[in-house]
Amino acid sequence: MTKKHSRMIAALMLVIAVVFISIALSNPQAGFPWSNIITHTLYGIYLIIMIVLFAAPFKKAK
Repeated sequence: MTKKHSRMIAALMLVIAVVFISIALSNPQAGFPWSNIITHTLYGIYLIIMIVLFAAPFKKAK
């Protein structure tokens, strides 16, 4: 994966996160059927993947 592709994927993930947050804030009655620990773990994993994709200098495969 090239640096350009990884940054494009990370940018798309950021846009999806912003849309999700805006929808979640406008619908406070909605929720997930599992505990907050699982929800926060999933958010953390998503954030870590997004940061790695923004920061990682992937090289082109030869």
